[in-house]
Amino acid sequence: MISKKDTGRLPLSSNFKTKGVMSIIDEFMGNAFDSQSSPGMVKSSSLGYGVTALMAMEYAFAENINGFFKGFSSSKLPINWDFIDRVKNRETTYFDLLKEEIGYYQSNYAMLENDFKIKFISRKKPSDEDIFNNQQYTYLAFSVEGAHNFSNAKIRDTATATNPEKCYREIQNDEENVDIFSINLVHLSEIPEQHMCGFAQALNGTAQIAFRSEDFIPKSGFGISDKGKDFIRTVFLHSNPSLIDIKHMSVFSRHKFYQFREELGSEHPETLRLPIISSHTGFTFSSIKDFLEQKNYRSDFRYVQGKTICEIQSKNQSIGKTDFLLNNKLFSNPWTINLFDEEILEIMKSNGLIGISMDQRILGAAKSMMDGSRPDYFKDPEAIPLYEWRKWFKEGTFDLKEAFTTESKTDREVRHIYLLCAHILYAVRLGYSEMNWVGERSPWDHICIGSDYDGLINPINPYDDVTSLGKLRNDLLVYLPIVDKRLEPLKEIRVFKNKNSEPIEESYLVQCVDKFLSENGKNFLKRFLNNWN
Repeated sequence: MISKKDTGRLPLSSNFKTKGVMSIIDEFMGNAFDSQSSPGMVKSSSLGYGVTALMAMEYAFAENINGFFKGFSSSKLPINWDFIDRVKNRETTYFDLLKEEIGYYQSNYAMLENDFKIKFISRKKPSDEDIFNNQQYTYLAFSVEGAHNFSNAKIRDTATATNPEKCYREIQNDEENVDIFSINLVHLSEIPEQHMCGFAQALNGTAQIAFRSEDFIPKSGFGISDKGKDFIRTVFLHSNPSLIDIKHMSVFSRHKFYQFREELGSEHPETLRLPIISSHTGFTFSSIKDFLEQKNYRSDFRYVQGKTICEIQSKNQSIGKTDFLLNNKLFSNPWTINLFDEEILEIMKSNGLIGISMDQRILGAAKSMMDGSRPDYFKDPEAIPLYEWRKWFKEGTFDLKEAFTTESKTDREVRHIYLLCAHILYAVRLGYSEMNWVGERSPWDHICIGSDYDGLINPINPYDDVTSLGKLRNDLLVYLPIVDKRLEPLKEIRVFKNKNSEPIEESYLVQCVDKFLSENGKNFLKRFLNNWN
C-alpha cells in the first residue's frame, strides 16, 4: 500500500516519515506510522534475528480511510489509492494480495541482501552458512498475520466457500516460495467470508477516528470454527509445519485452541512438539478464573445497526510503584487481548515463547499526564463477541470444560521501561510459582522481545523504532532489579534475590537480559529450521 506519488511503492532506501499536518495527526495516534521499520533502519539497528509479517490489508482499513486521509498529498502520506480502492471495491481476494506481497519481497531479495544486509531463512533451502555465528546480516523469518490471507474468495463474498488449507499448501509445498514460520488465525477485524475464530478488540477510539468500521468490533465469536480447526490440522500436519500465533484471538478462542491442540495431539502425538507462541503481547496481571468469578469488570450491551454489541469494562489494577512523588503508580492494560496467568503457563508448558510488545498502550500506559492516578475502571470498554460474552462474561463463570547504566529519562520514559520490566518479571514470577523446573530450564527461557515494529503501534518511550533497540539492553540491566523490588503481583517471589535474600550476581542478570533480547529468539529459530524437532 505504501507508494511514492501513486506510481509505486516507497523506495526501499526511504524511511517512512510523515510530514506537515499529517505528522501532527500521527503524533495524536501515537506515532503509528513513523514507527514503521524501513530496511535502512533495520540495517542501522542492532537487530540480528526477527520475524516479519506478511499481511493483506483488511477491508475494514479501506472501508472509510479515504474520507480521513485523502485530503493529504502523497508527499505527506504516501499511499497508493488505487490499491486502497481495489480492496474497498472488493475487486480481489486476500490470497491474491498476499501473493503480491510475497512477490514484492522475492523480487527484492538481492537488493535487501546486498544493500541492507537482510536475509530470509527457510527450511526449504537451508543456508550453507552458520547464521547464528554471522554478525554481518540480519536474519528474518516470515509470519502471516491473519488467516484471512489464505481466503481465496472475493473480499466480502460470503456466498463463495473458501479453501484456506489449499492456499496454505500452495505456498508451503512450493520449494521456491517463502517458508512460513507462524500464522495468526485472526487479526483486527471481522472477515465474514471466512470465520476462523473470535478476535479480541485491539483498536480503541483514537484509531477508530482514522479507520472507521464496525468490522473492528468483535461480534461473532464462537471459539474455533470447524474451518479454523481444519486449517490448524493442515498447518500442524504439514511436513514443514507453521506455528499458530495466539495473538489477536479472543480469550475464549485462545482457550478453545489450547483444548483443540491437546485433542489433536492425542490423535497425532507428533504435533505436540509444536510450541504455542504469542508474538507481541502484554499481560492482564490476573488469572482468567479470578477475573471472571470475582467479576473484576462491569458488563453492558448496546445495539448498532440491528446487532448486539456486548462490552466489558475491566477494573484498573495497580501493579507497582515508581520513585516519583506524584504519578508514581503503575497499571496494567486489562483488555482481554492481553494474556491471563493460565495462558502464560500454558505457553511455557508447551516449550513456547511469549514476545512482549513494545506498544505502550498494550503494556498499560495511558495518554494522561497523571497516569499514576486512575478511576476504579479502565477508561475504555472493550467489545466481546456475543456468544463468548454470554458464555463467560454475563455469568462470570470460567467453564473449564470449555477451555482448557543508562541515559537520563523523563518521567514518562521511566514509567514505560518500568511497564516493560513489570511484564517480563511477572511472567518469570508466575512461571516459578506454578511450575516445577528441571535442570537448567527456567521461565526465562520462554519470553522474548516482541516489538511489533512492523505494526501500527505506539512504541514505549524512548524506543521509537527498531533503530533504538540497542540502548534497551542497558536499560533492562538497570531497571529490572529495581522493578523487581516494586512489583506487587506475586511479590513474595523475588526474581533477583538468592534464597538467603542476598543480591544476585550481575552475571545472572546479564544472562537473563540476553535470553530475553536475543538468545531465546535465536534458539527458537534454530528449532524452526530443524522442523521443531
